[in-house]
Amino acid sequence: MAEKTFIVRDFRQGDFPQVQEIYEHGLNTGHASYERRAWDWEKFSTSKLMESVQVAVDKEDDAKLLGWVAAAPVSSRRVFSGVVEDSIYISPDAQGRGVASALLDALIERVSEMGKWAIHSWIFPENEGSARLHASRGFEKVGTYHHLAKMPYGELAGQWRDTDVWEKLLPKPEIHVDDLPDS
Repeated sequence: MAEKTFIVRDFRQGDFPQVQEIYEHGLNTGHASYERRAWDWEKFSTSKLMESVQVAVDKEDDAKLLGWVAAAPVSSRRVFSGVVEDSIYISPDAQGRGVASALLDALIERVSEMGKWAIHSWIFPENEGSARLHASRGFEKVGTYHHLAKMPYGELAGQWRDTDVWEKLLPKPEIHVDDLPDS
C-alpha cells in the first residue's frame, strides 16, 4: 500500500475559497447535487454542522485542499436531531488517491462522537463512484426518490433526476430524545 500523501484535518474558515472551488467543480459534473452554484460563506456556515467539517490537505502543503466533507441536519425536528446528511467533494487532481475514503471515515467518526445515530446520503444513480464509496463504508441503499408513474424526483438543469437514498446506522447514543433541547 502506498503511503498517503495527504492528511485530514479540521476545517478553518480560510479554507472556504478552496471548499467553494471544489464544490463548484462537483456541481459542474452534473452528478453531485441539485444545487446550481456553490454556496456563499453565510449559507455554508449556517447549513452545515461546522464542527463536522473536515478537509484533506496535501501532506507537504497544509494550505492545498484536496477535498472536504461535512454533515448537515436532515430536519429541524428534535426527533431527527441525530440524523445527518453527508456532503463529500474531491478535487479532480485528488481522485484515486484514497482522499474520499479517508474523508468519509473521518466524518463517520466525528458524527458518532457528536452523538448522531444515522447518516443519510442522497446520490444520483449515475454517480456510481459515490455509491461504491458509501457501500464500502457500510451504507445501504434504502430507496429511490421519484414521482408517481416513474417520474424522476427532482429537476436539475432541465432534466428530471431520480435520487437514491443511502443510510448508515451508527451506534445509538445513551440519550433519550425527550432529553434533547428543542431546535
